[in-house]
Amino acid sequence: MARLSVAIIGGGVAGMSAAHELMRRNGHGVDYDITVYDANPNRCGGKARSIPAPNSGTDGREDLPGEHGFRFFPGFYRHLPDTMEHIPYGDPADDANVFHNLCVADRLEIPRHDKPPLVISARFPKSLSDLETDFKAIFLEHTGLTAEMIEFFAERIWQILTSCKERRLEQYEGMTWRKFLQPEKFGDNPEYVDLLINGLSRSLLANDPTIASLRTTGDTNVQLILGIIDPGHPTDRLLNGPTSKVWLDPWFDYLTGHDVTYHLGNKATEITFAGGQVESVTIESDAGTSEVKADYYIFALPVERMADLLDASPTGAGLVPAFADIIGLKRNVRWMNGVQFFLYEDVPITHGHMLFADSPWAITGISEAQFWSQEHLENAGDGTVNGVLSFCISEWDEPGRFNGKIARDCTDKELAMEVWEEVKQSVNACGEELIKDSNRHSWFFDPDIVDHDDGGKLTLTDAEPLFINVKNSWEKRPDVEIGVPNMLLASDYIRTYTDVACMEAANEAARRAVNALLKQTGSHARPCKLWPLHEPDVLWFWRNHDKHRFERGLDWDGKI
Repeated sequence: MARLSVAIIGGGVAGMSAAHELMRRNGHGVDYDITVYDANPNRCGGKARSIPAPNSGTDGREDLPGEHGFRFFPGFYRHLPDTMEHIPYGDPADDANVFHNLCVADRLEIPRHDKPPLVISARFPKSLSDLETDFKAIFLEHTGLTAEMIEFFAERIWQILTSCKERRLEQYEGMTWRKFLQPEKFGDNPEYVDLLINGLSRSLLANDPTIASLRTTGDTNVQLILGIIDPGHPTDRLLNGPTSKVWLDPWFDYLTGHDVTYHLGNKATEITFAGGQVESVTIESDAGTSEVKADYYIFALPVERMADLLDASPTGAGLVPAFADIIGLKRNVRWMNGVQFFLYEDVPITHGHMLFADSPWAITGISEAQFWSQEHLENAGDGTVNGVLSFCISEWDEPGRFNGKIARDCTDKELAMEVWEEVKQSVNACGEELIKDSNRHSWFFDPDIVDHDDGGKLTLTDAEPLFINVKNSWEKRPDVEIGVPNMLLASDYIRTYTDVACMEAANEAARRAVNALLKQTGSHARPCKLWPLHEPDVLWFWRNHDKHRFERGLDWDGKI
């Protein structure tokens, strides 16, 4: 049986997924010696990992569980949950896996200043009329939106649902979400902009609707909306404990227990190319500098890290066009970072995520402890914490409502206190004081936001930003195979069905890289399964009709 070495550069969700799926396919004509190199010195999982709040544990208890932000597993995720089902958890006799640690959040609430919150729940649409009815039930009361605005928004969502894939790629890829929804049609009404244009796209995807591709944003928002209004399909799932404890650490143990070698604190700094392929990768660690040589390399790095690595690798200059594209894509990143507030008493607020649509900083959040087993908190901190509120900031260039400073100019404490005030004023808007200063035990801010010396001026930088699919970026995004025989890519900026940058896309990209490697090396193992985004069968006739119109050069009309 052939035996080949595979070096996976990057140990986040993509790297762990590639190692996992490749390891499971050993022994089918080829055996793979798999080694993962992760720059983080402490924990696996990349940006998905938990980050213990330093020095918060006392009397032998663990540090309080911090995160980059809340984890979110929408119902349209298929690839990542499939991998999770193959990660054992707990007592082997229970036959449990980490997928069982996902639980359903059945509410999406939109708290607002001085107004009642919106709670979303409706039914699956089978026509434009259904969509209009659903959206009116959600948005018409207490919003300031008019029936005309909601009908127009429903028509636009219907257009995406009933457009053929060819039209989406050739027409919608070059348009932004904001332009498509035409805020000027309603005088740039702030409620229309905050709820229906920015809404999900800015807050849950960290997208800027003024630059993000309509194709990507529209397809993803449609998946979220279909989940929200389909009572038989959970749109929102989250973990029943801190991310590393109930998912990533068991995953690490599973991989290393099945002959995957995992090196933490090993950062790739240069790729050496020779003869048109990768000859070695330079790795730096506390032990010094070394050269990693393997038969095949899977680069599972985020786009900004991959771009920097290619920039630092002169032997690869001009080798394949994809390298220049990747370096160019580095500009398309945006910040989405979290803050946790630890509470003396738990405050559930709502059984699901909260979207603060009118917040200048595009804040989203969740009250997590209601979904967790109690031991995750009673054995952490000083023993008095019983609740966790977790929030993310997605807009960093707007002034805060209370401190008047743009997020990028704030200290950690200023960021945390602005989020606290924004949340407090919105959640307490109807008179019930759920959020109280006296109940706040402490806070923890994402350490990825760090001070950077910019010519003598200290500015904030994000060590791990998110990739954004700006309009017309699809043609610049690479496939897993880029023309270097022993080099494959696996990350959320790769072309995938999932498309939007997230853990699901990272897992799908890893599966595609593994499939390519299996084919290249002659393995007889069954390829990893891939799932396209859900396209409702009931709308097939509309999409097929639109395809015929598109082929004849006609616009979408939504009729059959």
